[in-house]
Amino acid sequence: MSSCTTSGKCGYWNCRRSIRGSHFLCIDHFNDWNDYLIDECPSCGQFKDSGYKLCPTCYYRPATSPPRKPPSYPMPARPKVEHSEAWLKADKGIDQFFVYILKLDGGRFYVGHTRDLRERLWEHKDKKELPDPKLQYFEVLPTRESATQREAELKLLAAANQRAIRKMILRLKDWTSELEYD
Repeated sequence: MSSCTTSGKCGYWNCRRSIRGSHFLCIDHFNDWNDYLIDECPSCGQFKDSGYKLCPTCYYRPATSPPRKPPSYPMPARPKVEHSEAWLKADKGIDQFFVYILKLDGGRFYVGHTRDLRERLWEHKDKKELPDPKLQYFEVLPTRESATQREAELKLLAAANQRAIRKMILRLKDWTSELEYD
């Protein structure tokens, strides 16, 4: 992907809102991008509604006009939604899946999903595949598809906005502190 802007303006084709230097879209258009409602124009690199092949600027540009060179700047990669054919058989009869966030040694976050949270946490610890993982957050979802989609959203959020992840973790800790067990 290429579309960040060095002009301090949102990269959506007709948006003129100001953004911070490290961002490429205003918050409204970032949320649309996160929800796959907008994507990049292949001709000019501006963001446009994902239902159209080109942004209106490129669509209505005369055929004699050369395409605008896409802006080049770093943009977070969109995480891919995971899928495995093996899950189809193994997931029959399962009605809850977990999306979880681990805090690793060094403060980084790891986002994953599973149908058995306790077992998966032990696997992470036993295999030593992640440095000192500590469960910080989890959500329960009804299907593998919803879990993989939410995992992709949280991976994107973790890459783009660590503060938002920390706020989610703090909210969960606040809610669980209200629980009373007998």
